Amino acid sequence: MPVLRSPAVKGFILAAGFGQRMRPITETVPKPLLPVGNLPLIGYALKLLAHHGITDVIVNVHHLGKLLKESLGDGANFGVSITYSEEEEILGTGGGLKKMHALLEDDTFVVVNSDTVLDLDLAAVIAAHRANEALATMVLRQDPRQGEFGQIEIEQDGRVRKILGQGVAKAPVQPYMFAGVHVLEPRFLEYIPPDVQTCIMRYAYTKALNNNEPLYGATMDGYWSDAGTPERYFQVNADALSQGVKLRYADPLGGYAIAPKRAVAEVVRMGYNVDFGSGVEIRPPVLLGDGTRIGDNAIVGPFAVVGPRVQIGKDARLANVIILDGARIDAGITVTNAVVGKKSTLSFREENN
Repeated sequence: MPVLRSPAVKGFILAAGFGQRMRPITETVPKPLLPVGNLPLIGYALKLLAHHGITDVIVNVHHLGKLLKESLGDGANFGVSITYSEEEEILGTGGGLKKMHALLEDDTFVVVNSDTVLDLDLAAVIAAHRANEALATMVLRQDPRQGEFGQIEIEQDGRVRKILGQGVAKAPVQPYMFAGVHVLEPRFLEYIPPDVQTCIMRYAYTKALNNNEPLYGATMDGYWSDAGTPERYFQVNADALSQGVKLRYADPLGGYAIAPKRAVAEVVRMGYNVDFGSGVEIRPPVLLGDGTRIGDNAIVGPFAVVGPRVQIGKDARLANVIILDGARIDAGITVTNAVVGKKSTLSFREENN
């Protein structure tokens, strides 16, 4: 994939949160490392930035930060160079940025949530941000749930006039929801107090809005999903398995040792050294990671993402599941609508795929 250049722009990925709505899984695995297809969630943010030539990236860490650092390393596997910002006490979306003010004061920077998968022409957003001489540009999208997520209301020219109900509109406005990416100027950080936990939306953005700063929205209509709840996390995986995650910078079904050489309707991908017992049945769509072992007469799928080094016992039945690296499914067990780790299981409501 060609790399698009955005000179002098840094990236910042917010990855310090506790992932509370994904507990108990996130008590031992940080949410940014949960897989979507063949990549961890945060891998999509890293590859989005790298695709647009943004290779100098800060990642803030707190909860299970050591595991994040061990997994991502220096970022070379994702085409970036990572600087970690370790927060002894969690600082929130605003405080986390303010802590790294000194490294962000040179030029425009891009902030990306670590639990969002989206298809976005980031270069075009940065160009519009600069053309508008904006202090901040928020990537926005329309969604029937935007009232639940919190609305951002913009005028026809893209100027933001209301944020989460705050502000005054002097002309007709259109409501959108924030898509998890924004482009900021260093001066924006002056609206964030140092050394305190702060929400960037409810504090910094509303203060800047009330001060009539040039805040803009850039709308998108490509693929978007976040993993804020177990149901939405499973859904983005189901979208990937259904070949519905179309991204210009990453393929969630790529990188498997065994994959079709041409497009086919039924998705089955397998890693290296996958071992099948006798009578195993694979019901697409299914992904099987390296070193997976499946016992006799087990049924795997449909909609199963199985990580590396997973052991599935004989006569087990798996459907609508995500099985994390190294987990074990005992013989004869039926698992549906669940995320399974080494030490815990998280169930979710069944939804239509």
